[in-house]
Amino acid sequence: MKRKTLKNIFLWLIWALFYGLSYPTYNLNFLIWFAFSFVLYFVYSEPLYKTVFYSYFFSFIYFILTLYWLYGFWFPAPFMLFPVMAIYYSFAFLSTGLIAKKFPKLRVLALPVSWIAMEFFKDVGFHGFHWNLVGDTQWNNPLLVQNADLFSVWGISFLILLVNSVITEVLISYRKERNLKKAFGKNVILLCITSLLIVFSLVYGFFAKGKWEKIIKNSSKERVALLQPNIGSREVWWSKRWYYYGIFWRLHAEAMLKEPEVIFWSETMVRNYIWYYLKRTSENDEVYRFNIRFVKMPGEFGVPILITSPDTEDGVTNYNTADYVDPEMKEIQRNAKIHLVPFGEWMPGYDRVPILKKIMEIEGAGSFVPSTNWNVIKGRKAKFRVLVCYEDVFPDLARKFIPKGLNYFVNVTDDGWAYQLGFTHPMYQHTALATITAVSVRRPIARAANSGVTGIILPDGKLIGNIGTYNRGFFVGEIPLIDEKITTFYVKIGYIFPYIIFVFYVIIYLFALLKRKEK
Repeated sequence: MKRKTLKNIFLWLIWALFYGLSYPTYNLNFLIWFAFSFVLYFVYSEPLYKTVFYSYFFSFIYFILTLYWLYGFWFPAPFMLFPVMAIYYSFAFLSTGLIAKKFPKLRVLALPVSWIAMEFFKDVGFHGFHWNLVGDTQWNNPLLVQNADLFSVWGISFLILLVNSVITEVLISYRKERNLKKAFGKNVILLCITSLLIVFSLVYGFFAKGKWEKIIKNSSKERVALLQPNIGSREVWWSKRWYYYGIFWRLHAEAMLKEPEVIFWSETMVRNYIWYYLKRTSENDEVYRFNIRFVKMPGEFGVPILITSPDTEDGVTNYNTADYVDPEMKEIQRNAKIHLVPFGEWMPGYDRVPILKKIMEIEGAGSFVPSTNWNVIKGRKAKFRVLVCYEDVFPDLARKFIPKGLNYFVNVTDDGWAYQLGFTHPMYQHTALATITAVSVRRPIARAANSGVTGIILPDGKLIGNIGTYNRGFFVGEIPLIDEKITTFYVKIGYIFPYIIFVFYVIIYLFALLKRKEK
């Protein structure tokens, strides 16, 4: 093998490793600030087909590092998803190389524009995979994460990618000049602009963090109990129903010793259709006597309880629901999941393709429909919206509830499908993305997770109450009730920033293609 080929393999391997190690649970997030600089010179100088080849295959190393756990969720997922996602990544590098070659003066913007456009495109639609975006690596950076309330994750991503591009420009200049001082001098404008952006981000983060620490401290509080039953999603349910009921009851009783004002369950803690069977069975039936126990719990313990279970109106149309039952109120308030997991909970038209239907049934995939009800729940002290499962990773979904006078969010989720495999990456990656959402809209998120991570994410990005993964227990803590009038720049503008980037990308990419054809 040629020495140059070995060098290229090494550089792309470093990119894949550094890129992957920047995410939870590795959390070496400083690596992302220069990970791309190892391969950008290759992208700029080598033929485009080589860029496509290397980027496509080395993307798999990144996927294995960060998304290997998908096979625990649905066994075929990695084999189906990785090859498709690698196309996105290789196309982003292809675009970067094409734009850099055709418009050298815009080369420093080629990577930020191409990569954000790719991530944005990958994010949209029912099949959108909003997971592990570049900016998500900074979820535990106390200053940079504060910038999410401006442009959400997209602004942080742009800054990181720009830094990678500027580093590459300096390295290219040094390669030519063999003099570090001249290399810096040749790129002094780029270095100054980038430095100013970094300084602005850090200074903004410093003052925003201080501001929100005061708001959190001065806000009214609601004492909430978050249950973590830690039961494997694929464990048998009905034959062990009373055993599970005993676990649930004990968790409630122990949590009540700490005097919570409301109790939140994790996602689908009861895995049979509570409300459907209560309406269609008599009081003497075993099914009725079992399900009514959960409905009576709020009265038994004297506090409102968020009961989570699947439900159906006709035995065919299924919803992933969360019902707020308050013994002092006659009305039961419901939130149901809007953004379902593609392939895991639904896939439009899958039942019309026999082989696909069979695969989904074998793997235990759900057959839900998305809710069209965008209501919020009015509790005794506050208004909140339940974000079911991974809905809390979508800032654009969360922002739509803020104008409804929301004080906080509740996330009920079940990562228990990883129970037997012992994965922790999905739990903490999920928490990282939820942190970005909490800061983007500046609302706390109370997370009740079946196997972790259970706790409260504050509006400044701080996580409190984590009781660990794969532990059975609960957390009782005080969640700040943020003034419903408080909003953020991101809540007002939404996805305008990535839209602008995407439009600019399409224009410049088309011009690059046309310029190539003319040649």
